[in-house]
Amino acid sequence: MNEVVTEIRKNVCRLLEHNGFQHWKAQERLEPGDYVLVNNSFVFRDVGTVKSDLYLCLEVADSGELKPDPKIATGVRLNSDFKRFSGRSQNLLVRELNDAVSDQIQSIGRLIFLLIGKVQDRVVVDAAINHAAFDLVLWDPTLNDDISISGRRISVREVHDEERIWEAIEKHFRSQSQDVPSGLSAALGVALDKLQDQAEAEVEIPPFGTRVEGGITDAIVQVLREQRDRYSEALNRYQDGDPSVLNEILRIAYNFASDATGYIRLVVSICDLKPIVLWGTIAEHYALSEEFRNLPWTRSRNKPSLKNYEGVISDARNSAFHNLFPFRKTLSIPLSADALQGARLRIFSEHRRKKENELTYQDKELVDVLTQFTRAREQRPPDRFWRQNLKVMDATIALFERASEFLKILHTSLGDQS
Repeated sequence: MNEVVTEIRKNVCRLLEHNGFQHWKAQERLEPGDYVLVNNSFVFRDVGTVKSDLYLCLEVADSGELKPDPKIATGVRLNSDFKRFSGRSQNLLVRELNDAVSDQIQSIGRLIFLLIGKVQDRVVVDAAINHAAFDLVLWDPTLNDDISISGRRISVREVHDEERIWEAIEKHFRSQSQDVPSGLSAALGVALDKLQDQAEAEVEIPPFGTRVEGGITDAIVQVLREQRDRYSEALNRYQDGDPSVLNEILRIAYNFASDATGYIRLVVSICDLKPIVLWGTIAEHYALSEEFRNLPWTRSRNKPSLKNYEGVISDARNSAFHNLFPFRKTLSIPLSADALQGARLRIFSEHRRKKENELTYQDKELVDVLTQFTRAREQRPPDRFWRQNLKVMDATIALFERASEFLKILHTSLGDQS
């Protein structure tokens, strides 16, 4: 437990060194005995969990500086990032960090360590081949070869490359001086699609106390880093005057916003339910919120919004990728009185056939086709949005890395408790 407490203290120190906190502190008149509380939520999130009522806090020393050892406070509510409370406040209940950490560890459970669990790709699934030549195709990720044919069964290590699988099957029949049976390709394709529907791998949460290397979050970080580097390269080319890479910037930003924000919500929800995880990652949460806040747009008054972030990038991407036709506004078409002839309104159909309640008229089918055309909202964030977005990516990756690191330390500590 001592290592967990030490890590929380170190993380809080990093938070206090942040320029945002230093600026806030310079505006406050801190008196000896006061407490400075740190919020439990920074990014304006739309998650189903409720933030914890346990807040990190620091006491003001006689010198006017903050004491280095954080405590845990409850009994109040915060809407700002930081807030000063008088040490004489009767609502504020403060306890030592060690005691709070001990309580948290006792009720931590195992499920949150899914984030540092390892994917074990060893589940074998099979699907019937509706053809006289073979009975089954098996997807076996532990297979040594790409494909193995034994009797009336085909085993494959991967199902995604159908061309390679088919080449192996053709080679199999040629080795027996036979022609490939008619219809086998189509039947095999259907079976491979069924295998995709059954795709499954196991996640192994290691026993408490064991050393953990890698894991789900680390694998996600690796992919995000690769995408971040591609984004940075494209951004540099764009800033050097190459407009052709803008679509690459939009593509990567859209994928990052779509996937990474979902994982941010997961981390935030875990911190709501298990506040000890927030205490050990508080500096990275705050740093990420500051990078969101520095984006050149404002759609929420107090906090940066994940939803608005996704919306801006989605609109920009859709505007670039889905506006092939040269229309940037909704088209309104005035029609003369005789354009919709033979109008008839049908109501009070039988309840189970209520779709028959409708307005019919001449050329209704043509109108139904015309009304399917849509346009994407036109959104063109300034270039500095894309530059700042690189910092958002870096802060997001840093949060995920820290969450993984702290969970591993916590996981080891739990082994020491047993």
